[in-house]
Amino acid sequence: MKRRAGEREKELKKKKLLEELGENRLPYMTPEDADFHQLWKTKYSKLIFRKSDTVPEELHQMVQEAFLTLRKHECFFQDLVRIKGKDFLTPVSRILIGNPGCTYKYLNTRLFTVPWPTEGYDIKYCSPQIQDACKALIRLNDYLHIEAVKALEGQNFFETKEIKDTTVIDREQNFTTSLTEKGSISKDQSSCCVREDDYVSLRNRTSYNVTLLNYMDPLQMLYLKQEPYFGMGNMAVSWHHDENLVERSTVAVYSYSCEGE
Repeated sequence: MKRRAGEREKELKKKKLLEELGENRLPYMTPEDADFHQLWKTKYSKLIFRKSDTVPEELHQMVQEAFLTLRKHECFFQDLVRIKGKDFLTPVSRILIGNPGCTYKYLNTRLFTVPWPTEGYDIKYCSPQIQDACKALIRLNDYLHIEAVKALEGQNFFETKEIKDTTVIDREQNFTTSLTEKGSISKDQSSCCVREDDYVSLRNRTSYNVTLLNYMDPLQMLYLKQEPYFGMGNMAVSWHHDENLVERSTVAVYSYSCEGE
């Protein structure tokens, strides 16, 4: 009963908001807008935005080829989920890749990982191409983990204001050089400017053990709903809270839009 009452309350709030807005939807901004970067720095201080050209081109190529390989081998599947007593096929097709034995749950549906190559496990793939795709995704995962640690460390520096700008610049240069040479993070590299407890916390908050891949062709989905708040057009997934998230954990997102076939 409490859950139903909560749902009704949400619906009433949404209805009231839409009535107040009328034809004027809330504005949303893209990176092309002049005030975009200033907005997300002030309103979304925990959001770290990176342009695609800051990511190594070799990694882009590997990951995007992996996406297309998984599509070619028909590894993406729609899920049958139940919402408010009715069964629906999700408009988004998914595959979960990650550490062996890990799972991801949404809408009472649990996905099990297709394991990526992991030391200590004898993992066999049905084709070498799928194995290469999983290797590419763990490479992306490692890269995003390193970038997340760097970003969180940078936020800590600016928030506490305990380190001078020149020290930060020198450290970032040393960090980048070390990553290029070794391709990984060592405790000695990071702990020089971060307390040990904070270092362990950062490592735990950015320990990405799964990668959830979502695919959708909007031209093939004629029944998509309109996004109600910002006038952003058809939507595949509405705004929601991910029940899997652990408090103070981080989420890394890689977005790729392919054109044509």
